Amino acid sequence: MNSAPNVLQHYRRLAADQSGVAHDWLSRRQLHAVMQVQELPLPDRRSESWRYTPLPPLLEQLFQPAEPEEELLYADDVAQLRLTDAGNPCIVLLNGFFMPGFSTLPDDGSVQIQPLRTALAGGDKTVLARVGELSGEQAHLFAALNMAMLGEGVYVRIPAGAVLASPLEILHISVSFESERLAQPRLLLVLEEGAQATVVEHYAHVGDTLRLNNVVTEIFLEAGAQLHHPRLQNESLRTRHLNSLYLRQAADSRYRGVTLALGGAWSRSEFHVGFSGAGADCGLDGFYLSGDRQSHGMHLDVIHNLPGCVSRSRFKGILHGQGKAVFDGNIEVRPDAQKTDARLSNDNLLLSRDAEIATKPRLEIYADDVQCSHGTTVGQIDEEMLFYLRSRGIPHAQAVNMICSGFADEIIGACGLETLENQARELLSRQLVQALSA
Repeated sequence: MNSAPNVLQHYRRLAADQSGVAHDWLSRRQLHAVMQVQELPLPDRRSESWRYTPLPPLLEQLFQPAEPEEELLYADDVAQLRLTDAGNPCIVLLNGFFMPGFSTLPDDGSVQIQPLRTALAGGDKTVLARVGELSGEQAHLFAALNMAMLGEGVYVRIPAGAVLASPLEILHISVSFESERLAQPRLLLVLEEGAQATVVEHYAHVGDTLRLNNVVTEIFLEAGAQLHHPRLQNESLRTRHLNSLYLRQAADSRYRGVTLALGGAWSRSEFHVGFSGAGADCGLDGFYLSGDRQSHGMHLDVIHNLPGCVSRSRFKGILHGQGKAVFDGNIEVRPDAQKTDARLSNDNLLLSRDAEIATKPRLEIYADDVQCSHGTTVGQIDEEMLFYLRSRGIPHAQAVNMICSGFADEIIGACGLETLENQARELLSRQLVQALSA
């Protein structure tokens, strides 16, 4: 294993290399991120937000920047991995790079899609103002590294009042001849006033090489905008997946996000939510399935700073074998956020004695006219429920599978896309069958 100083110096060198690259569009935020990487430490367990996260999978390799490697991807691969119909708009990112040739882009003006490089080089004022705006000062080393090494990425803008008739899919594909690659996708998504859309994200792989996907997503919802945002992470068991989502909601906007973490050897999904207008409504749902050689983490930071906003956060997990998981959820209600309605729950089902869950839901309330609640449960399969199914002739493994499927379906069923839900249910059932037959 590489020592921590070597790992830190490695990433600092990668970021420093960017400061010598001559881009007219190099933004002040990118330069700031380059400097941040030189100052920030590696994540460690002395930091409260990383206290329970297993760090060796993230820090034991010196990951090198990925290349597009477009020659390794075929149209059939894209077709097989897609979750939406062939005619629907689809953005394909290969190793973090935008691939227009494999994408299906709308031409009706309902949505603007550009590589981040193109938008920045063209002086797009929205992109220059907003890329890095949410992730900047809150960034840990890897979020800062993503900004410092800003690659292709993609910018999506849905104009004011536009309503997308079909889901927009963003397909993240990992493929490489080389091992120990670092991919850094970045998504900037802006829904202007009154816009409505469903954006589906799918993280998948072709091949099985050791890699780190370091993803940063920034979402801006303007007044009255509505976004439904299901995400499926089903990557290789040799993949480490770090995903930082930053969301800002204006007045009366509505966000519904569902995150399913089913693949990867190690994953950490972060949610940073803030409000810029009263009356906004945010729903965060998540499900993780963790078995042998797997660790998943879900980390929430929801800041209520304005009156009359709503947040609902529901997260569930199933752990089997020696699977590990972390849930770290924090909701802060500041003094001016009267009439806040905030709910936070985390429920876990452990199928073996060796499975481990660290769960810590928290509320910090500094206002007095609020409705807030939080809670967590950790348990095993209900023996009475299992006996009921067994007494009706259902084999043990099938009965356990049925109970687990019912437990998970509250979250999976919230995705709102049949193909995604069916694939998630199939992945869940397949992994449970393998675990129960071992």
